Amino acid sequence: MATNLGILTQADLNEVMKLEKRKQYEDQRKKRIFNAKQRLYGLDLDALEKQIAEKSKQRQFEAECSRRYEQQTQMMQDTVKAKELELEKRKHIMESDLNYYRCRYQRKEQSREFDLNDPDWNKKSQPIRTADDDFNLGISSAQVFSGEDLGFKERKQRQREQQRAWLDQQVMERKHAEESRVKADRIFEESLHSRDKRLEDMANSERRVRHEIVDSIRRYNSEMAKRKTEERARKKKETTEDDMAEIYNMLTSDMLTENPDVAQSKINPNKKIAFMFRGMTPEELAQFHKQQHQQLLEGKKRRTEEQMMDKQWEQHALNIDRQLMLKHLEMEHKKQAELQRLFEFNGKLAKEQKMQREYNNKVMNINRVSKEFYEQFNKTTR
Repeated sequence: MATNLGILTQADLNEVMKLEKRKQYEDQRKKRIFNAKQRLYGLDLDALEKQIAEKSKQRQFEAECSRRYEQQTQMMQDTVKAKELELEKRKHIMESDLNYYRCRYQRKEQSREFDLNDPDWNKKSQPIRTADDDFNLGISSAQVFSGEDLGFKERKQRQREQQRAWLDQQVMERKHAEESRVKADRIFEESLHSRDKRLEDMANSERRVRHEIVDSIRRYNSEMAKRKTEERARKKKETTEDDMAEIYNMLTSDMLTENPDVAQSKINPNKKIAFMFRGMTPEELAQFHKQQHQQLLEGKKRRTEEQMMDKQWEQHALNIDRQLMLKHLEMEHKKQAELQRLFEFNGKLAKEQKMQREYNNKVMNINRVSKEFYEQFNKTTR
């Protein structure tokens, strides 16, 4: 059945999703019900506990990884923050130096184009005309009129006084600015001089402390070298004395003098001490050779008896093998006869079963159950 997706509503989609979930749940239920092992024996608790333990271990491992990752992240953030603070500090210092340089050497009135943007340009500029007979005035300039400028001299006097006052004020301002600059330079030079002197004092103090430490280490090393030399001499003397005593004790010991009495055990008179024994006497050697010859004779006699016993056992084994072979042949004959009787009985049964099968097919099993009858079962879990 084709579905027109263009006219589906939200309710239709929800219904389709419900049907799909129900179908999946039914398939899972079939797998559980038709699984003979799970239906008869139940769940594998050991496997489930093992899975739970593995998942718990995995969660612990993931938690540990997360904790370490957070620690590393926090450490990296702290490092980045410290680096940012250092960069901000450097930037602030650079900006302060730049602002100081601009305020000192790049002021507005020191620029080459300041005369074009000077707010007091009108005050400093020349008037349009200096007098009625100014040669800059032409015929069509329209600057000189009859009856104008009656107080020319008083105005010029006031202008000169005002200009003089402005000049004096500018001179004073420049003088004060120069004095401030000289004072600031002197303070800066004094601060530099005091800083250099303080650094020099610190370097001298550090150099003096370093020299003192080096001198103390040198004295300590010389003292330790002297002690080690004395200790080596004392140990060498003790070793020499011990070696001489050991050589004397070895020369006068019973081992090198080969004293036969020290090899006799105090606990057992017939036992010798192995590491002190230095060989047998002629009487002991004669007794040893005599016992050795006797042991050779006894061994030869024992080997002869063992050979005779082995021959008797071999003959007995051959007799047993012969009897077993005859018994085996007899059992094989009986087995062949039994198999023959069994074949005859099975042939008789086969004939009877064939006759019974023909009777069932022709008389009893006329209405046979088809395969479709059995396939209708176990199709659903309900």
